[in-house]
Amino acid sequence: MAVAMAMGDYTAAEADALRRTMGHYQKRDRLVAELVRLRDRMIARGIPEPVASLVAQDLESFGSYGFPESHAWSFALIAYATAWLKRHYPAEFCLALLNSWPMGFYSPATLVSDARRHGVDVRGPCLKGGDWECTVEETADPAHPALRIGWRHVRGVGDKTIDRLTAARKADPFDSIEDVVRRASLSRVEALGLARAGAFAAWEPDRRHAAWAAIGVAGDDLPLAPARRTRHRPRTLRRDEMVWLDYFATGMSLAGHPMEHVRQRLKQNGVLDSRDLLELKGGEQVVVGGLVTVRQRPETAGGTIFLLLEDEHGFINVVVPKQLVEPNREVVKFALFVLVQGRFERDDMVMNVVGRRFRKLRARELAYASRDFR
Repeated sequence: MAVAMAMGDYTAAEADALRRTMGHYQKRDRLVAELVRLRDRMIARGIPEPVASLVAQDLESFGSYGFPESHAWSFALIAYATAWLKRHYPAEFCLALLNSWPMGFYSPATLVSDARRHGVDVRGPCLKGGDWECTVEETADPAHPALRIGWRHVRGVGDKTIDRLTAARKADPFDSIEDVVRRASLSRVEALGLARAGAFAAWEPDRRHAAWAAIGVAGDDLPLAPARRTRHRPRTLRRDEMVWLDYFATGMSLAGHPMEHVRQRLKQNGVLDSRDLLELKGGEQVVVGGLVTVRQRPETAGGTIFLLLEDEHGFINVVVPKQLVEPNREVVKFALFVLVQGRFERDDMVMNVVGRRFRKLRARELAYASRDFR
C-alpha cells in the first residue's frame, strides 16, 4: 500500500483494493492487470519504465508468499511459545498434542517417539492410575513428570466403552482385572484390546496372561458351550514382538522402534541412520532407510514428493524428484518402509537426501499408516 501511494499516487482506497487483490494470488489474471495499472501510474509520474516494471514484478512475486505483518507477528509468537514449551515442559507439550488428536501434522507414534528421545518418561495406558485422556504423573524429579498415555488411544475401545470405564472408576477405583471387566461390562473384544495395550499391567505385567484372565471374566461368545476354567501360561513376548503388538494395540510403542528390528542387517549393507547423517558435510552419496511417517506433494512443488522417514534416532527428509515419482510409484506412494539411495544435502542443520533409487525395505508388517498430504 505504501509503495502504491508513494510511487503511483494511489489514494488510500485504491491502495487497499490492490492489497486485497494481492491477498488472492490464485486470481493471478486480476493481480497482473492491477500491477500493469500500477506500473502505468508510476511511469506517468516520471518514474523510468525499467524501474516501474521491476517494482511491479517484485510485487507480483511477493503476492505468491507474502501476508500481513500482523500475521507474521502472530506466527512468530506461536513458533516461539511452542519451542519454549517443548524445551521446558516436554511432557505437558506432548500431552496437549496427543489430547488434541486428530488435530495435528504428526501421528501419535511420531509424537511419542520424539518425546522419548528428548528424555520424557512415557508410560502406557493404565486402568488403575491412568485416565481416558493422557495425563502427567509425578516422578522422583518434580521438574520432569512422566507422561501417561490415555485409554482413548487403545484401538478397539470406543467412546461408549470409555464412558463406562470412566463412570465405573469414578464411583470406585479399580482393584483387579476382574473388577474392571465386570463393573465396566467389557465385551471380550474390549477386554482383549485393553490387555493387548498393557492397560492391566498394574495387576498382571504379562499381556498374554492379562488377556487370558480378562477373557475368562468377559465370558464366551457361545454361552451354551462355556470354556473350561483352565490356567494358561504362554511364554513371555520378545522385545521385537512387543513393538509390533504395541503398534497393533495403540498405534505407538514404548518398547522400541520398528527400525531396530532391521538395523543390524542394514548396517551390514552400509545403510546409514539419521544419527550417522549428522557427521556428514553434504554432497555424499548415501543409502538410508526408515518408516514413512509423512508424505507430501504440495501443488507448488511441481510434482515433487517429500517423504519424512523415521528411525530409532530421529528423522530423515527425502526428496523424490518429479521425474522419478511415476517410475517408483508403488514404493514412494505406498510402501511403509523405504530404502533410498541418493545425494545428501546439508545447509547447517537442514538436511535432505535427494533420492535417485527407491526400494521397499523388507520388514515385518506393521499396523500403521503414514500421514499423506497433497
